[in-house]
Amino acid sequence: MTKMRPAITLLITLSVIATMIALMGVMFKYLDVARGKAEIKASIIQADLLKTDLSKILRKTLGKKPNTSTMLTLFNTPVGFGAASGEFAMSISCAPLVNRVNISWLAMDGVAGKEQRYALAQSLFDTLVDEANLRDSSLLQEKILAELKSRASTTFGVQSRINKKKGIITFKKFRQLLDDYRYETDDKRVYKIDWEKFFTFGHTEMTLDGDFITPELLVILYGIDIQVIKEDFVQGELESFLRDNGESKSEFGWLFSKKALPMASCKVNYSFREGNYKFAFNYMDERIESFEFFGN
Repeated sequence: MTKMRPAITLLITLSVIATMIALMGVMFKYLDVARGKAEIKASIIQADLLKTDLSKILRKTLGKKPNTSTMLTLFNTPVGFGAASGEFAMSISCAPLVNRVNISWLAMDGVAGKEQRYALAQSLFDTLVDEANLRDSSLLQEKILAELKSRASTTFGVQSRINKKKGIITFKKFRQLLDDYRYETDDKRVYKIDWEKFFTFGHTEMTLDGDFITPELLVILYGIDIQVIKEDFVQGELESFLRDNGESKSEFGWLFSKKALPMASCKVNYSFREGNYKFAFNYMDERIESFEFFGN
């Protein structure tokens, strides 16, 4: 047998080594993917455990009938803590949930007893889209109503396999509807509207906690100058503010709750193992609704 030349032998050896290195790279890539999936799964489990614990803490803190002072403390006091080892850290902050018009009221046209709520939501929607000069506001409203009236959620016309609660849109889903509208109409102006200052999402509550109303919505309801509101309105003192400005809370007696409501929109950021994660939820009457996990 003729002996291989040294150069050919070296070439074959180098090819084998290169192939082995490539295979090892693929193997490590799959290991990283598997490890990443395991981390995400573990973080979701951790988030669910945190959600359960936080629900218990909020129930104990707020009770069934909190007063305005208790809710004010919750909204103004973000809380953070962590393990001494540095393996875990968490922060939670909560904001008023029912201090704006519920987006779900847009679907209440013709619903007995809900005429005033529908009229307010529709008037507010019309005002916002007119000021933004949207190209096709009726198309946007069609998408919102279709989502509210259906149990099956859709994204870019594709129906989800997972059913949802009828009459509810989370803000995350609402953003998807805005994206859907934008790509159909090429109308970027839809993003100029600060929807969250006027509408609340992810629940079907019928009343509004006026003590925590947003300044922007207060302007719409009473026509008071925005600068006066920003300078003089103190959260928790709506009645005295309106009285000082010649207005009355009773004008919207059908809208405002007569007591503080144990409801809040909460966001949680936490570090777990080597990742940073976050989730959000609505706390309503001793239960958690509209839980959303956002991952890294």
